[in-house]
Amino acid sequence: MEPRRRMEELMSHFTSVLLAGGLALAAQPVAAQSIIRPGDAVEGQLSRADRLLDDGSFYDCFNLQAPAGERVQITLRSGDFDAYLAVVQGADCPAGGDVGGDDDGAGGTDSRAEVTIGPGGYSIRANSLNAGETGRYTLTVERLAARPAPEPVALGRGQAQRFGSLGEGDAIAADGSFFDCYSFDVSRGQTRRIRLMSQDFDAFLSLHEGGRCDAEIDTDDDGLGMGTDALIERTFDRNGRYSIRANSLSPGETGRYRLVLEDR
Repeated sequence: MEPRRRMEELMSHFTSVLLAGGLALAAQPVAAQSIIRPGDAVEGQLSRADRLLDDGSFYDCFNLQAPAGERVQITLRSGDFDAYLAVVQGADCPAGGDVGGDDDGAGGTDSRAEVTIGPGGYSIRANSLNAGETGRYTLTVERLAARPAPEPVALGRGQAQRFGSLGEGDAIAADGSFFDCYSFDVSRGQTRRIRLMSQDFDAFLSLHEGGRCDAEIDTDDDGLGMGTDALIERTFDRNGRYSIRANSLSPGETGRYRLVLEDR
């Protein structure tokens, strides 16, 4: 074979490979995501052109636009597949941390999740429970009434120890975390030490002026220096009532805790 002809064949083959690769790349699903707001209802479809999770299931991603602190109910329904719903912190459905999820909470194989929007925004992953499932679905977002402010539990002026738990039914902070509220009275010049300990979640402690846990003046995450337990120690410059949030560092964490308030 003549060298020139051989070169032309090689170039033709190389061009075909490039074109095939380009076509393969063009067939990949687009990474853009849709926007959804409270009050919206979206008709969608999972297909083999959609993005895949590691478990082999297809999903669509929706950026949830709602102000921090707003409570919403999200429902995913499908007659074609077993719906699975995930609420993710941030704008990246695969990479963000899950703050809520559900399989059959809306009855049958439909999904429902209730969340309080935290800072930084949330996204919704409309997904199937099983790998390879496809079909049509409806995704709705409804605005819920705000939960009433929690009634604080009075700790009094002396030493106090409380055992409690965080979970569904508790007050919810703006970041989507559960908390319990405790109040106590102090005298001017008094130093009080507050400890929050849990083996079930990363403890987060906040101190507030007044008795309603709504005027934050101090916080701590791991101040006890022992794992994920929290500590606040403060000398107060006036007589008055203060309050404590027994809280978790991350949204949606639940479990038992021990709260200790003592004089120093």
